[in-house]
Amino acid sequence: MVESPRLTKQAILEGANARATVHIKEYGADVVIRPLTDGELTKVFATVGAVSLKEDGTPDFSKVDLSKNFEALRLVVSMGMVEPKLTVEEVASMKFGVPEYIGMKILEMSGVAGVEGPKKKDDGRVR
Repeated sequence: MVESPRLTKQAILEGANARATVHIKEYGADVVIRPLTDGELTKVFATVGAVSLKEDGTPDFSKVDLSKNFEALRLVVSMGMVEPKLTVEEVASMKFGVPEYIGMKILEMSGVAGVEGPKKKDDGRVR
């Protein structure tokens, strides 16, 4: 039996060091993002309040109060956007829809939200 390698402190701490570039068409420019840590995600979820889970175990943000959802995504962007670095208040002054787009990209990178396409029912119809 082959033993799995042991998880190291270095491997754990490197998680938030990952970087990705996201193009923001509304500004015609790129931003750099990183995944959020567990501690940061805890703060985000505290902003949203109780969140039900989907069948796959990921949070179901579709049932969250819209204003809390916007507030949480602005917080996500202020924590996870590396370049440029903005406060929550500065994120709120961005063009409409941009903080939500960047926030969802950060959550995807953090493993909290996945990219979902149309799902087919067992009978082959798209739902």
